[in-house]
Amino acid sequence: MSFGGSVLAMIQSLRANARPKHSVYDSWEKAENRRFGVNKKLWSKSVSPEELNRIKTKFRKKVEAEQRRSSLVVIISVVIIIPLIIFVGFNFFFNASQRNSENYQENKEETVSVTEQINSLLNSGYEWLNKNHYKNARFQFNRVLEIQPENQSATYGLAATFVYECKIAKTNCDKAEELLTAYSSKYGEDNSIDYLKKMLND
Repeated sequence: MSFGGSVLAMIQSLRANARPKHSVYDSWEKAENRRFGVNKKLWSKSVSPEELNRIKTKFRKKVEAEQRRSSLVVIISVVIIIPLIIFVGFNFFFNASQRNSENYQENKEETVSVTEQINSLLNSGYEWLNKNHYKNARFQFNRVLEIQPENQSATYGLAATFVYECKIAKTNCDKAEELLTAYSSKYGEDNSIDYLKKMLND
């Protein structure tokens, strides 16, 4: 581009800048100035000292009411809810302890009852044995062994019924010898079993 052309372009640019602005751009500029203006002032309301004291008193009463409400909730919790929780917990543990105690008593009574039953059966068995009623004696000893298979007195009494029957009626001698051998191997030798063996062999 020649020197004359550039000068002409500059002149045209200056003319364009000298034209009045369009009304649309002018109103936009005013709106922006209103929007982003820095001359805005904060709005405030002035009140009298009496009004200010009244507002402070109202606010203080509101805070005190909230504090009283919170204190009332705490007092209700301490006086009613916490004792109620303690009472429920105590009843729960007390009832559990009582149930355990009742179960223990029942088990104890059951054990005592079984022991009494066994002693009664043993006494009855030896009474029948002394009267030479061997079948009745065996019945009682077998009932004990059904309850307590390891009962030594019942095992001895059962063997004794067959030994006495063998000695007097000459029957069941093999059974008597078998039971004496089983008793000796299980409980060992003692004076009572030696006495039965001597009676069986004589």
